[in-house]
Amino acid sequence: MAALPAPHRPAAEVTSRRVLVDATRWMSGPRQAADLDVLQDAVFCDRRLRLRYRHSGEREPRTYTVDPYGLVAKAGVWYLIADRRGRPQLFRADRVRSARLLDEPVRRRPGVELADAWEVLRRQVEERADAVEVTVRVRRARLDVFRRMAAAQLTEVSDDDGADEWVTARLSYPVLRAVRQLLAFSDQVEVLDPPEARAELLAGARSVLAVYEGSRPGGGGRAG
Repeated sequence: MAALPAPHRPAAEVTSRRVLVDATRWMSGPRQAADLDVLQDAVFCDRRLRLRYRHSGEREPRTYTVDPYGLVAKAGVWYLIADRRGRPQLFRADRVRSARLLDEPVRRRPGVELADAWEVLRRQVEERADAVEVTVRVRRARLDVFRRMAAAQLTEVSDDDGADEWVTARLSYPVLRAVRQLLAFSDQVEVLDPPEARAELLAGARSVLAVYEGSRPGGGGRAG
């Protein structure tokens, strides 16, 4: 940056704080991102954003208000790094269904730069690269208990208006078999995705059924 003419240095410094490039690929190749220009405007104008964003494994987008730190190009795939409710989150740009610039200044955490937020999120993604990401729906009446019992695996609970009987949540497990933890919630929790997690729960439920169906306590045979 020192090699640049003095008049251009401030703009270059701002760009370096708002845009990062990482050549190592994580996932599948890029698709056309919707409203990438709006994301860039929010980043450079220091404005809040209203996003409609479709998560992996979901059909319908969700709406979020976020505070952008900047954009990262990860092996040709653009990601928006932003705080949502004061916590850093990664938004893949080509999953943004719409983006609208709000007439509100961005609310970043003091002392946190794009590089800091990116490092935290990058490590989280790479540490759980082999993890099983599970999407579930939880009966609202059991949500508090679910939050406590699955706290170590819980990565997100959806925002909603409180009207629906079910709440969507996401969990991360180190291995597929560990999703059997969810059997403890009986019919109060349903796995929506991925299919192999549903199959694992079905296998677990059948194993439990085999223990109790038609057998006496402590015995191995059927009642006569």
